[in-house]
Amino acid sequence: MKQSFYIKLGIIFFLILCLMLPQSFMLGLVSERVSWRQQAYQSIEQSWPGSQTVAGPVLSIPYYFTYNAKEKIIGTDKKETEIIKEMTVRDVLYIIPKQLNINSKLESSLRYRGIYGVPVYTNTVQMSGEFSTQPLLDLIAKNKDYKIRWEKPQISVLVCDQRGIATPPILTWSGEKLTFQPGGNLPGTVAGMHVAVPDLSQQHESKIPFSFDMELHGMRSINFALLSNNTDVRLAANWPHPSFTGDLLPEQRNITDQGFTAEWRASSFSYDVSNAMERCHKGECSSLMERTVGFELIQPVDVYQQSERSIKYAELFIILTFVALILFELLKKVRVHPIQYTLVGMALLVFYLLLISLSEHIQFLLAYGVAAFCSTALLTFYFGAILCSRKLGLILGAGLSILYVSLYVILQAEESALLMGSLLLFIVLAGLMLATRHFDWYELTGQGDMSAEVQK
Repeated sequence: MKQSFYIKLGIIFFLILCLMLPQSFMLGLVSERVSWRQQAYQSIEQSWPGSQTVAGPVLSIPYYFTYNAKEKIIGTDKKETEIIKEMTVRDVLYIIPKQLNINSKLESSLRYRGIYGVPVYTNTVQMSGEFSTQPLLDLIAKNKDYKIRWEKPQISVLVCDQRGIATPPILTWSGEKLTFQPGGNLPGTVAGMHVAVPDLSQQHESKIPFSFDMELHGMRSINFALLSNNTDVRLAANWPHPSFTGDLLPEQRNITDQGFTAEWRASSFSYDVSNAMERCHKGECSSLMERTVGFELIQPVDVYQQSERSIKYAELFIILTFVALILFELLKKVRVHPIQYTLVGMALLVFYLLLISLSEHIQFLLAYGVAAFCSTALLTFYFGAILCSRKLGLILGAGLSILYVSLYVILQAEESALLMGSLLLFIVLAGLMLATRHFDWYELTGQGDMSAEVQK
């Protein structure tokens, strides 16, 4: 009896190790399905604009300034002669708005590739504010000894994916209507739009109001760069599950089942505008789109992430079930064959396969309930048969049901999942230890005589 028990215990331990192979297979299956979903996203991105970032407007004024420079020339007689040479240099003055107001209203929907749904949106963006000509006057005052020739100024707005601009926006510039042209027309950038504006006054500071509306298509996320001395951003969307992104969280937000609203306020102090403009002056205007605020349209339940997390508890379910079978086998003097242990382990693993496949087509909660019911019902019936007791089968089935309910609660508590999982393991272990604290294991395993001799 002694040798047969330990041999069987070794076989059961070996079975647990072997059952980890299907568990690894299912983890690989989850990764494969995630990659297929990513391919679906990429497929939709080929025919629909991707994540969008809007930066601007930025006023750029190219100019040439001419100055006299002294230059020393050494002649054939090795005498040094100083001459005055006229030099002309081209540069660009970049001006950001003194005040920028952004109002965005987003309407979202789902586009499907096979079974995978990707959130896409149509965003109506209203931008308004005013520019000040003071930076232009400061530049003239700084270079008053130089001759400056100004070129045509322009307004540029950068967009991450230019395909998303549905119709050519109209800029209202100091009461005048101007139509944007494709292309950001800033060094280091491609996507966006630009429009030439009338020459600015060089006599005194003036404030130029502007506004334009833009209909922008995109998917998954929308962000706005805070390129202004003072910026107010107000976003509204019918998507009830936003994930706010960027350098600043919204000052105010209201999230309901029908959607959400959010508001940001920022100044040039909270956002390092001068550094971004300096890099743009060096030909790296793409840096204007690096620091933003916005949100991502996340799926409320990532079925693959939750399935992967649930699979990681498979060893716990297998070990606890096998321990319960071993205890009932010893207490009730019944014999459970290793093949029956194997079938029980496979039935426990089939739960995860059902969960993955069902959650792709129905809600995760419903998929979890169906998979748990099927697995529990099958094992309850099987436990009653192999233990020759319907009561014992119901007891084991009830315990398994409690474990599945506990696992679902842990899966929903993302931030405290580790804590709850640790507590569950502690409670199960404590319950097992308390329930078996009076057991005579030598007697149960057929080593009672040897135990008595040791006590003598």
